[in-house]
This record gives sequence, C-alpha cells and structure tokens, in this order.
Amino acid sequence: MNRSCVVTGASSGLGLATAELLRERGWEVVGLDLDAEGLQRAAAALGLVPVVGSITDWAAHERAAEAAADLAPLHGWVNNAAIDLQGAAHEVDAEHIAKGLGVLLEGPMFGLAVAVRHMLPHRAGSIVTVSSIQAVATFPRYFVYGAAKAALLQATRSVAVDYGPVGIRCNAVLPGTIDTPMLDVVIPTGVSREESVAREGELSPMGRIAAPGEVANAVAFLLSDEASYVSGAMLTVDGASTARCFAYPPLEI
Repeated sequence: MNRSCVVTGASSGLGLATAELLRERGWEVVGLDLDAEGLQRAAAALGLVPVVGSITDWAAHERAAEAAADLAPLHGWVNNAAIDLQGAAHEVDAEHIAKGLGVLLEGPMFGLAVAVRHMLPHRAGSIVTVSSIQAVATFPRYFVYGAAKAALLQATRSVAVDYGPVGIRCNAVLPGTIDTPMLDVVIPTGVSREESVAREGELSPMGRIAAPGEVANAVAFLLSDEASYVSGAMLTVDGASTARCFAYPPLEI
C-alpha cells in the first residue's frame, strides 16, 4: 500500500489505537498531537512520523499534511483529537465556549479543509471525523461539547457532497464511552476508576464501555477501499446505547 494518513490526537487513546491499526494494515501514518512526549513514544513503538502541534493551529495541520505527503500520497485523514468539556448553559462563560468550539469544532474543520486541499490533486481520499453519540443524544452539562459534535456531522455531510464527484469520501464515527485517558477526566471525586467504568457501562445494553480498538476498527473500515461507496455516513459505535431510551436493568435470560 502506497498511502499515507494523518491522525490527530495520536499520542493516546483512540488516536493511538487507530494509528497502530493503520500501521498494521500498511499505511504510512503521521500523528499530530500537543503531547510531545506521548507522540515520541507512539513514534518509537509504531513507526509513525510525529508532528507536534495544536489542532487549533491551521499551520499545524499543514505541517502534518506535508509530512504525510513526503511519505506517500495523502489518502487518509482522521480528525480525532478532542477534549472533554463539561458545563451547562448557566455555568459557562465566553472563554469556556470559545475554548470548546476552538478544539472541538474549529480544529476538526481546519483538518477537513486542509485534508481536502491535499487530496484534490490525487482526486481520491477518505476522511473520518470522530464525533460522538452526544451529537444526537443529550448528556447533562455538555452544552458546548454536544453542540460542537453535532456541528461536525453537518461539516462531514458538506465535504461528502461537495467532493464526492472528485473521489473524496468523508464520514463520521459516533462512539459511545471509550476506555481512554479522557475518561479519567470525568471520574467523580471519591469514586474509583473501576466503579466509574462500570457506571459508564450501564448506558449500553452490552453492559460495558468500548475498548479503543473496537472504535479504531470502524475508523479503519471507513478509510479503506472496503468502504468505497460509503460517504456522508454517520457510523454509531456505542453498543446500542442510543438504541434505547434509558438504562433499564438487563433482561434475565
């Protein structure tokens, strides 16, 4: 395979799992992340090319795209980097909103725009943006996060419609809760990680949260030629969490 892919937020969690899977499948991978040390560890372990920078910086996306193009034609892009940001409307201020939209919406949109520009000469490419089930179902106190993740779905559809005629596909993945370092941010005081993970798992009829690799498999599928006629899609990977209306006790079977 003579293809390269940029993965944002590649130093840990879903981004790291995605980068690892793509490397196993023969992709050249560039990781873009603010965490320089984590990115260097990923580079040493996986053989990816590290680019240190923030997704809120357009130039960082350009540097990542150019680094990928130096390896092989840029055919893949994964907008994964994000932050967990909690706060209801009465709790947030202008700074909170600006920070949230900068990382959760503007950053991925920068990635979409830069990826398209670099894929146009090849008239081929696949972009996957990691949204969330919070784009379609509301969680308490996620005023900015949910709005940004919902907006990414429309940005995904826009790219799919505009650039489908030139061979560029664009899709979104909507994960439920994933067992990543980001989960540690939301663990309540006085609650163990084990208990918090168990509580999060109650949302899904499967009774557990996702491993990063399970969501990475969905991302890799959408990037691949196996998904050659899939574009503008919203692939939910949530263990049926959004298929039911509340976390009722499981049936005794």
